[in-house]
Amino acid sequence: MIIERALKAPIYNLRLLLNIKGKKMHYSWDVDRAENHIDKLCDQVKELEIAKYTRTISLSNIPVNKAYEMDAVHIYVDILNLDDLLVNENGNENETSHKRAIRFFDSHFRTIRYILDESESLFVDFHNQRLHAVVTKPYDSEKERLDRAIAISDLIMNAVDQNKKDSNDDYINAATIRIGIDSGVALAVNNGRAKNKEPLFLGNPANHAAKHAAGDKKGIYLTSNARDVLELSKVAADKTKITKLTSDEIKLSVDRTILPNDLCLEAVNENAPKPKLLKDFQFSRAASPLNDFDFTKYYYKTAKRQELVSLYADIDGFTNYVSINMNSEEGKKNIVRCLHVIRSEMDDCINRDFKGRRVRFIGDCMHAIICEGNTKDTDRLKTVEVSTEASGGIRSSFNLSLEKLHEIFGIQTDGLGLAIGYELGDVSNLRVGQEGLDNSTRFSLGISTIASETEQMQCEQETETRIGKMAFKVLGGSKYADLFSDRSATDITFERIEEVDSTVDDEAINESSIYDHIYSSKSAPSNDEFTPTRPALKPHAQFK
Repeated sequence: MIIERALKAPIYNLRLLLNIKGKKMHYSWDVDRAENHIDKLCDQVKELEIAKYTRTISLSNIPVNKAYEMDAVHIYVDILNLDDLLVNENGNENETSHKRAIRFFDSHFRTIRYILDESESLFVDFHNQRLHAVVTKPYDSEKERLDRAIAISDLIMNAVDQNKKDSNDDYINAATIRIGIDSGVALAVNNGRAKNKEPLFLGNPANHAAKHAAGDKKGIYLTSNARDVLELSKVAADKTKITKLTSDEIKLSVDRTILPNDLCLEAVNENAPKPKLLKDFQFSRAASPLNDFDFTKYYYKTAKRQELVSLYADIDGFTNYVSINMNSEEGKKNIVRCLHVIRSEMDDCINRDFKGRRVRFIGDCMHAIICEGNTKDTDRLKTVEVSTEASGGIRSSFNLSLEKLHEIFGIQTDGLGLAIGYELGDVSNLRVGQEGLDNSTRFSLGISTIASETEQMQCEQETETRIGKMAFKVLGGSKYADLFSDRSATDITFERIEEVDSTVDDEAINESSIYDHIYSSKSAPSNDEFTPTRPALKPHAQFK
């Protein structure tokens, strides 16, 4: 029972209990909007073309009903010392720690982007600590492409492994990085709204490179496939993620490669864009809710920082689905259809139904932010409750998308699920890099963004939703807290949310008995704790 649990909760949660009776949901999942939108998305990809990648194609201009097969090398760069940078010496987040972390990322992003541009590589994405790039040249030799990718990776590692000094005699920490590399054919697609189009690669090379970049040890890690192409020593497939390239193996590839534009460490140090100063970063608060938040407007001096919920929603099983369907033309088309419909509808759901904002897509995963409150403060309870409602709405949209994909295209989606994680905390939102859409990237950074992704990754079932520690604490005596067991829940659709709301509406809550419980309790609050104010008696009931 909600009331029984709330009566055992901390005193400050009892104030919340008094308002449960008759309280409706903050927002609602609009099934008509979802169905109409999904039908339109399906129409956009009914006729779909799979074409071969050529040298003149821009990834940012790929139509939604087209995909390009690209034989290339994929590089993932993972920055390992992110957590330490977000907090001060006392282990706490504050404005200064966030400024230092953003300056750190801005500086290293500028350096890495310069190396990629000068080496004629393709920048794909940079999401917080993880960067994705593609090496397409030389077009006629996979071995030479891999050598070039290793030479570029070695240059990146050396360039960011340097403390940088600004004019205030303050240092920007060196970045500790791990790099994963694989080679092969993947599908290049483009998805997203208007100014937020995002290229994405579907297929084993991108997935395997990303997995090899995931770990806690620095170095360059190649898949078995990439090692075989370079004729390196044999390593068992289950050992490649713990077997980094030796210095001799790296040197061999570097010696065989001539990078364009005489690119070397000295040239990078001299010519890469200079880092911003700490004083260049300024924070203010964005208006709530965030459905109209425009990342294109917010750079260093206009960065936004506030307490909000970070939410990750990942399509579980999609990697396996891609592998199974990459062997046929129709299978490839269905991969593109699935991704376009599911991702676009999740984006529309979070934005239109729950007034949140997508930060970006990371492969088949969506990162979004939600905030409710006023111009000065975040309404923490409402923010977490709306996020809980949104998690149910996103799952209902996902389920409806699968139904429509099967109904319209006959696509079998039995192996696909959705893992959702969210957490509350202070988050900074802005663009980093050189000002201008082509040379900057959206950034949403805070301990809670890491925690929410971790919660999502810890989901063990394809229907699981996990809530972070801080968000769950705030949820406290809320009507939604009983949805979770050990901060985990399965099958939280919006229909489940409605059932909880309806059940709570039908419960009779006797406010006097609640107050009697508070004041008769042996654990009544001391003077320095919050003490609820008993409602004023009506005039006719007052003693004369």
